[in-house]
Amino acid sequence: MNYQLQSAKITSPSSDRFWGGCLVHEDLVVLAEIETNGGTQASHLGKSVFDQILRKYEEISVIDKNAVKILLSEITGLPHLKTAIIGLFSENQIYLGCAGRGQVVLYRAADVGTVVSGGFISSGEIIPNDRLVFHSDRLAGILGNEALAKIYKTDKLDVLEEELAAGLSSDQKSKGCAVLALFVTGKKAAIKYPFTDRIKSSTFFAKLNNLNSAFQSYFYTKTKRQKITLFLLALLLFFFIINTAARYFQKINSQKEKQAIQSLEIVKSQYEEAQNLLELNPVRSRQLLGQAKFTVSQMLAGSKKNSREYKTLFEMFEKIAETEISAYQIYKLTAVPLFFDVSLIKSEAAANSISSYQNSKVILDRQNQAVYFLDTSQKQSSILAGSDTVKNGKIITNHGNFAYILNEDGIYSIDIEKKSADLVIPKDAGWGDIAAINAFAGNLYLLDRKNNAIWKYVATENGFSSLRSYVNQGVTVDLSNMDNMAIDGSIWVSGNEDIIKFTGGNREHFAYQGFADTITKIDNISTGDGEKNIYILDKSLKRIIVFDKDGLYKSQYQWEQLGIAQAIIASESEAKIFVLIDNKIYAIDIK
Repeated sequence: MNYQLQSAKITSPSSDRFWGGCLVHEDLVVLAEIETNGGTQASHLGKSVFDQILRKYEEISVIDKNAVKILLSEITGLPHLKTAIIGLFSENQIYLGCAGRGQVVLYRAADVGTVVSGGFISSGEIIPNDRLVFHSDRLAGILGNEALAKIYKTDKLDVLEEELAAGLSSDQKSKGCAVLALFVTGKKAAIKYPFTDRIKSSTFFAKLNNLNSAFQSYFYTKTKRQKITLFLLALLLFFFIINTAARYFQKINSQKEKQAIQSLEIVKSQYEEAQNLLELNPVRSRQLLGQAKFTVSQMLAGSKKNSREYKTLFEMFEKIAETEISAYQIYKLTAVPLFFDVSLIKSEAAANSISSYQNSKVILDRQNQAVYFLDTSQKQSSILAGSDTVKNGKIITNHGNFAYILNEDGIYSIDIEKKSADLVIPKDAGWGDIAAINAFAGNLYLLDRKNNAIWKYVATENGFSSLRSYVNQGVTVDLSNMDNMAIDGSIWVSGNEDIIKFTGGNREHFAYQGFADTITKIDNISTGDGEKNIYILDKSLKRIIVFDKDGLYKSQYQWEQLGIAQAIIASESEAKIFVLIDNKIYAIDIK
């Protein structure tokens, strides 16, 4: 790097679950934040991440964007890693990459801008007086935009470090947060090494020279016999020192070897126990594998490459990593069979959204202003409604023998058998931004983001009741970012990385368990009263993650095409997850 760099590493206190840390090493800078379920110390896992990055960094010969990708790939997918930001410097260039939820903000000549954020890699030129701040999105949520803007513009590292450290230490919510600030101060000066002058002027070397002169004066005054005796005594003393040192280092190495053997035996025991518990207790199995992997990674960091010990440890590391895939029940799919092509119902038909009730699926085609029906048990299909009913309809749902579509006039009910439609709920002036509609037990539920509400219409003999709020009075909740809703007796709503569960109009606690990975964006959810689990579509990492309804992690399906999926519908009775992609429905077998 051609510039001088000043850095400030600010971390809040860690806990068993949360840890944050910064690393500045040669031309490498790293910020990482860890969150675990408490089974393994977060600090141990964090240091393991740094060790993995440093180990890979030593193998890199060229610093560029690809080098950042290589370092990120080393840690991407670690279930406990919430945020990792990596920076590499080469001459006057910086290369940045971010995994998870974080960002790097550049302050230059009174302008502030984000230069990299989660999931991206970027590069650019740095100049004197540039200021770079690395932090997670979690920190942004804790401090707020105003406080962050002040941090970005602080022109003194010691002031930034003092104020920010004090603020993070006093806020319990910030445990495990980290901030890395880098100031580019100017060109590096040529380094001179006046070692000769330093040695001459050094008090130590002057004393050593005097001692040598005194010894020579003493030695040359002795007889030849005395000189031989002194030489033999010096030789014996030399061999005694060498022998003592050799025995000492042999003892140290023996102790280290003994400790390494004991550690490896513990790792093997943890690995074997984890394998035995894969089916019986996958949560415990994952904990044991995480502990074993951490221990092996620490031992690898202290082993010489190309040694027999390193090879043994690396083989063990790979075995643990491979078993983790089974423990986390990660199914990597290379091909998923096509289940149904919507164009078979009607030429040039499109599929914008899909809803399910048991084997009955209804599909909304906004382009052709149509609603289609599909029986997935027999693959029978038909056209249910056309432009007179659909109009500018944007959301569809179904229950029993009826489909319901929301359009500019209100909510239409479509009789699936008769293929007739009626306006059952006129558009209400109280509606705001309706993001989702669901039918359950004959009743209709509308997710209204603008009014921060879930509206309920109760089925009656003559149609539906008037609008009422499903959420009980006094229950505080923010639904402004929610865009998905599923019902199984309880109501599940999701948006960004959050899932909120309501039962009987009250908010019910729901949290992920046995899963320390990061879900940056929930793009779709699926569950129902016939399903034991809840299914989450994460397009950014091209996967479907499965939890039971208590939040316990079960499994995940990874498929490249999930990155462009429009919706998912899980049907445990059919043992399939239906995936809507580009007017086609694919079926993933539930394992």
